[in-house]
Parts: sequence; C-alpha cells; structure tokens
Amino acid sequence: MNLLFKTLQVFIVRGFGAAAGFLMSLVVTNTTELHYAGVFFFALAMVQLGGGLMTLGSTNALLKVVGSDYGTCWYRINQDTSFILKAVFVLAILVGTSSLLIPNKITQWLGIPELAAFLPLVVAGMLLFCLIQIFAEIIQGKQNAVMAATVHNVIAQFSFIVLLGLLFWLTIEQTSSTLTSVYVLALSIATGIGAYAWFSTQGARFEFTARLSSDLKASLAPLFVIMLMNQCAQWAGQFATAKYLSSSDVAFFASAQRTATLASFVLIAVNLVVAPKFAQAFAKGRQGDVNKLSLLSSRLMMLLATPVLLFMIFLPEFLMGLFGEEYKVAAPLLQILAVGQFVNVITGSVGYLLNMTGHEKDMRNVVLFSGPLAIALALGLTSQFGLMGAAYATAISVATQNLLAVWMVKKRLGFNTLNVFRKV
Repeated sequence: MNLLFKTLQVFIVRGFGAAAGFLMSLVVTNTTELHYAGVFFFALAMVQLGGGLMTLGSTNALLKVVGSDYGTCWYRINQDTSFILKAVFVLAILVGTSSLLIPNKITQWLGIPELAAFLPLVVAGMLLFCLIQIFAEIIQGKQNAVMAATVHNVIAQFSFIVLLGLLFWLTIEQTSSTLTSVYVLALSIATGIGAYAWFSTQGARFEFTARLSSDLKASLAPLFVIMLMNQCAQWAGQFATAKYLSSSDVAFFASAQRTATLASFVLIAVNLVVAPKFAQAFAKGRQGDVNKLSLLSSRLMMLLATPVLLFMIFLPEFLMGLFGEEYKVAAPLLQILAVGQFVNVITGSVGYLLNMTGHEKDMRNVVLFSGPLAIALALGLTSQFGLMGAAYATAISVATQNLLAVWMVKKRLGFNTLNVFRKV
C-alpha cells in the first residue's frame, strides 16, 4: 500500500507535469508561425539531447549511490555528486566555446541554419537541462519522489507557460529565438529549486576536491553508452526530419512525438518510486522483493497508461487538431508513435531493473543494438518515406530496445516483466 500511495502521489505530480508539457506545446503552436515553431521544437530537442549527453550517463549511477547509501555514507554520495557536477561544467564550457566559434558549420550540418544566431543560448539550455536531470535523480535517490518529479518535469514547463503568457500580454513577437530564451529562463528556475532541494538536505555538500571514484568510473562507461543510445532512439527521428525535410515537418513530427510520450509519464512516475527501491532491495539480497516490486509496478503502468494510449490511437485527429488545423496531417504519426509507447509501457521498468541490480553491461549490450538501429532506420526511412518513415523508425527502435531488455531481465533476474499475471 505504501508503494501504491507514493506512486499515486508521483502520478498526480507527473500528471501535472505532462499536462504542462502538452499545454506548452499547444501554446507554442497556437501562437507562433509554423516555421518558427519547427525551429524552436528542434532547439528543444537539441537542449534535451545535449543535456542528456552532458550528464555523462551519471544519473542512474548517482541514483544507485544515493539510493544505497542515503543516511549511512554521505562521504561517497558527496564525492560522486561533486565530481560529476565539476565535470559537467567543464564539458559545458567546451561545448559553449564551439558554439561561439563555429555556429554556422554546426547548424548547417544539423540542417537548421536558423539556429546559428542563438546556438550559445541552446548550449546554456543544455547545461541547465543536464543539472535538472542530475538534481532530480539524486533527490529521487533519497526517496523524495514527489520533489524529484516536481523538479524533473513540472517547474520548467509551468514557468515557460507563465513567462510566455507574459510575453503575449506585452505583445512581444514570438520567434524561435525568443521562445528559446524563455525556455532557458524557465530551466534556470527549475535548476535553482533543484539545487536548493538537494543542498539544503542535512549532510549534502559540494566537495571542490572531489575525485572520480573507482566504483563510479566502472558504472559510468556502460551507463554513458546506455544513455547515448537511448538518446539516439528518442531523437533520431526528429534529427532526420530536420536533415531531410522542412522546419514545418519538424513541427508536425515534434508535436506528434511529444503527444505520444504523454503516456510514458506513467512509466516515469512509477520508476521514480521503484528505482531506488530496486537498488536497496538488491543490495540487501532480497531478490523476491525485486520481483514483487517489478510485478506491482508493471500492473500499475498498464492500468494507468492503456486508456491514454487507446485515446491516441482511436482519436488522433482530435488530439493533433488541438495544435492547430494544419497539424491534423500528423494524426497518422501519432498513431504509429503511440503503438511504440504502448510497448514501452507494457514492458515495465526493464531499464531500471538492469541498471539498479548491477547489470548495466547487459543494458549496454541491448542499446548497442537498438541505438544504431534507430539511427539507420531514421536516416533510411525518413529519406525515403518522409514523416511516416520517421514515425515508423522511432516506434520500431523504441519497441525493439524494450523487448530486448525484457529478454535480458528474464535471463539475469529470472522473471518476465511482460507477464503481469505471474505469481511471485
């Protein structure tokens, strides 16, 4: 009952966050020209992709450390978190310097030359998005899932909507650059709150002399590969759309993809609660508890996500029409992407199961297959079949990755997450 209560709490918070994210997209598409919206959505994808890469794959490693040591060993927690924060800032400086020196070359290669004028702003967004991920994960590690969900997926979205409403009230023209500026400011607010929530915790502090520990080093390599390939699976379709199609097509695809991933907030909400519990139970040798947690979380995911996904599959034109009449052409994209998300949900917390139980290398092997597959499918199918090809590529790669992870969980932990009727 404790798990169910915490999950429902996080579900409500994540629901607000998902609604805010959806509303954020609606506000942009209904108040901004299609071309500007497409460029902004691509900038948003760059912020999230680049911010994910800047974490160096550390989020799951830090979650595991905090989940295992919280309240018992602050030295290891502070050393690992401080080292990662230092490394992130160094990496951000290097990327930021490149964005200042060769912005035109970078944006021409990406296929969106309009980004050159505000590329350094996008890099600032990457750093802030990265810090949000890190603070959310370590707050989650101390089992404060509601605060973690708020930092991760609520504050920035609501701040963006409020700030954009202020711009609209002041009748300031909304371009790709102004939208990105507002988003970076919203990320700054979320980062500040996340940093305060962590460093105000008794025992948490920043260690300027922190060094890379052997345990963190061993975890980072496979986790970075996992994170990189996950990012490929998530964003390859959008980047291929930008490369081969128009900025308007980017807006159509991004809107459909952001709508389809609404269902995955259920998966994320449940994971926020169970991930540190997986790490804690496995560290204490309670294999049966890991199985029980997995079973309960899978049932919750299916119960909560299935109605949302069915709505997307059977009423796609209604949903896409909310973005504007011209966005109805993306209805078939939403149906395809929703099927991919359905597979993502029904497979359960397979990624966290492997990462929190010492099987990071197995998850790495899974994504080493699915990641390159996502890139190849995105480039090949998008160039040949346009938007439909990008949607099929994304759905296939997401489904493939999760089904392979199900097989690996069965092999390593002895149970099938797809079988929600199994007995423990």
